[in-house]
Amino acid sequence: LVRRLNIPLILTLTRLAIAPLLLPFLIYYLFPSPSFITHIILASLCAFFCLTDFLDGYLARKYSQVTSLGKLLDPIADKLFMSAMFITLVAVQKFYFILAILLIGREFAMNVLRAFAAQQRHIVNVSMLGKLKTTFQGILLVVIILNPYRWIGVCGGYLWTLLEVFLLIITMFLSFYSAFKYYQNTFGKLKTLV
Repeated sequence: LVRRLNIPLILTLTRLAIAPLLLPFLIYYLFPSPSFITHIILASLCAFFCLTDFLDGYLARKYSQVTSLGKLLDPIADKLFMSAMFITLVAVQKFYFILAILLIGREFAMNVLRAFAAQQRHIVNVSMLGKLKTTFQGILLVVIILNPYRWIGVCGGYLWTLLEVFLLIITMFLSFYSAFKYYQNTFGKLKTLV
């Protein structure tokens, strides 16, 4: 494994091992803080971990360092991180329980699809819709963490609220539409292979 390590794989492993544990832990204990600086730090960490998702794929393609291990671990790292974040935000009462269940359930459905496709010797590649979904999820998380009307417990801030609602609608749409297209494309290809 050490011989196979490269920068994209190190970024993926870092996100897989650290992000789902460190940031949710910090958010759970520091989110109630009234300090805007604390929330800027938390949002910056979230943005950093989201950016590593873009960087590892970009660097792997640019320097021809795409590996089977990297392609396997990258979506797992994303799903663990996003799921841990949404669960944590539900725990600190900054995200809706039912929406977290739907988003995490979508990821489980995608895992089922990928496992089934693998049994049929078919690979479900990440689509542009899937990448957009992950991007908007990351932006939504950063906005929720930064929103001052959430961490000081003040009602109002129409611009912040509208921005969150807009991002949430886009995220939910991309999550389920991309899942539908994944299922549609995968079963369409499997029928042609048969």
